[in-house]
This record gives sequence, C-alpha cells and structure tokens, in this order.
Amino acid sequence: MPEIVLLTTTEVAERFRVDTSVVRRWVASGKLKPTIKTPGGHYRFDEATLAEFV
Repeated sequence: MPEIVLLTTTEVAERFRVDTSVVRRWVASGKLKPTIKTPGGHYRFDEATLAEFV
C-alpha cells in the first residue's frame, strides 16, 4: 500500500500561491475538505484531495 503524504495548511497555501487564511476559508465554506483534523485543530490534506479540488 502506498504511503499517503499529508500536507499542512501552509504547504497547501504555497502550492496554490494563496495565503493560509484563504485555505482555511475554503475549508470553512466546504470547498476543500481536509483529510484529517489533528487533536490540536490543525488540518492535513492528502494529494488526492488536492487533485480533486483543482
């Protein structure tokens, strides 16, 4: 089984060349779904989720 690479909000923002607040807004509006939300409240995204988003 291939290893899943999870990206942080900052890494996603860098990929799309937007601010991290934009990524959080996408999540809040339902446009982008995080793969997981850590116990500390941080989002993690996998490559497949980002590919579907584009």
